[in-house]
Amino acid sequence: MKKLSIIILAIIQTLIFASCKSVTTDSDKLQVYTSFYAMYDFAKQIGGDKADVYLLCPSGQEPHDFEPTAQDIAKLSQSDVFIYNGMGMEHWTDSVTASLNGDVAIVKATDKIKLNKFTAGDPHVWLNPDNAYTQLRAIAEAYKSKDPANKDYYEKNLKECKEKIERLKQDLETAKNMFSSHSIVVSHYAYSHLCDVIDVSPYAVNGTDNSGDPTPQRMAEIENYIKDNNIKYIFTEPLGTSDIMKAIAKDTGCEILVLDPFEGSSENKDYFNVMYENIAALTQALN
Repeated sequence: MKKLSIIILAIIQTLIFASCKSVTTDSDKLQVYTSFYAMYDFAKQIGGDKADVYLLCPSGQEPHDFEPTAQDIAKLSQSDVFIYNGMGMEHWTDSVTASLNGDVAIVKATDKIKLNKFTAGDPHVWLNPDNAYTQLRAIAEAYKSKDPANKDYYEKNLKECKEKIERLKQDLETAKNMFSSHSIVVSHYAYSHLCDVIDVSPYAVNGTDNSGDPTPQRMAEIENYIKDNNIKYIFTEPLGTSDIMKAIAKDTGCEILVLDPFEGSSENKDYFNVMYENIAALTQALN
């Protein structure tokens, strides 16, 4: 049995070595891997043409359900930087990062995010522009540590992002001051950080765990909340509208709008595109 175990281990090591050889590159750019689309977009915005940025979770796939393959892990072991969100957004990262060698700069982008009672437990921190900037800055610091020759380039890109963030914050404040209502119904608990900024209360159909369909009693509570708060629109996500949301819309006469948590984008939109689309959808629903 011991001999068999040694043979199996040798086979696994050979496969990993072969995978690693297959992902080597002659590029002199930073080799950056990201867990899902929001991290990918942030990594691209800072890296520009000085980094080759790769996305592990395919865009358009639900990142909560993603599982990396052995080949994905082999690629990570050959990278310069690995960027992920944390806070439970990617359930697989603890075991994977523990297996990476010390040459890979690991960025847990939520490390310096400050939470409050309203936002604790919601990993979608980037929907607050201040948090998004904190994550962008963490990425820039990792790039500078791995590629100090291009430090000024990464700083310039971070500064440009900061300017866009400040304009976005002003536009969110303008929209907030126009809202005549301050309650929204959303498909799942993913918007507390955005709603905290604009003083809106999100009522999540599937709660914090986003698992399973609501019970008949829960459905009645949701529909009563909609009627009691005179809500005319409910929000779903771009990755798909569930039958439950369609049923709620039909029962209450609500229209369905999209509020994008920026987990994935099949159209390769960037963070700022998505946030301004969210402002437009919220303005339609709350005025």
